[in-house]
Amino acid sequence: MMETRPLRLGIVPYLNVLPLIEGLEQRFPADNWVRATPRELAGLLANGEVDVATLPVFEALRNGGGPMLLSGAAIACDGPVRSVRLFSRVPFQDIRRLLLDRSSLTSVHLARLLCAQHLRIAPEYITSETPLGRDFDPAEAGCDAAVVIGDAALDREGTMPYELDFGAAWKELTGLPFVFAAWIVRPGAAITPDDAQAFAAARERGEASASEIAAREAHLHPRGAADLTRYLTEAIRFRLGERELEGIERFRRELISQGLIPSNSQPLSLHPSAAAALRAAIQTS
Repeated sequence: MMETRPLRLGIVPYLNVLPLIEGLEQRFPADNWVRATPRELAGLLANGEVDVATLPVFEALRNGGGPMLLSGAAIACDGPVRSVRLFSRVPFQDIRRLLLDRSSLTSVHLARLLCAQHLRIAPEYITSETPLGRDFDPAEAGCDAAVVIGDAALDREGTMPYELDFGAAWKELTGLPFVFAAWIVRPGAAITPDDAQAFAAARERGEASASEIAAREAHLHPRGAADLTRYLTEAIRFRLGERELEGIERFRRELISQGLIPSNSQPLSLHPSAAAALRAAIQTS
């Protein structure tokens, strides 16, 4: 039986999620929102503590057949993403120990794929004890390099001798966009077509307000409003259309090939209430 109580939303506290939630409180009161890291939100959704979350795509793929996508809005890229990067003290071929940011599920597994298929290396992987911030130093963990996500990666761009942008590397490897996170629905949560459209409408407002969002957040970032605007309008894609779905499916197949998810993992499905949002995203892409 479908539930009828107000939806509880899980939100990652990153700059690139802000265009997805612009004005969303008009339909879903903000006192029903939970802000947490991607890894934490995955647990909250699994435990039923939130109903819809900006969840890492890896978590949804790992549990394929259960959670479903809300189409029309996502955090993706089609080339350089800037905010998911490998920072290295040594040339990539010399990386022996790689520190992974524990905040992310999608990015750390993408790192494993890119190391194996793009860089052709097989380092030892170490997961950080806490999320990596702006002042991280791989050497302090005894590592040659680190995979960092979100605002910390954006703020540290260009600060290490060797850096790899994961969006650019994936595009070079596959020719497809990469979807890092999307609105994922917990099985059993009641989502109406109007609810689904509200998420797409928030994304539309956010895209139109990218410069205003950047101006609001500029005091938190050393690069300033102009650079943040370029990031939100040029690096990040917020629409989930057919090519993005192709990218998710390619990621699923690559994860299976590397033994990172079960071989019987199924392709992600769209929530039935999201069909209209998908058609709108495709028509306006």
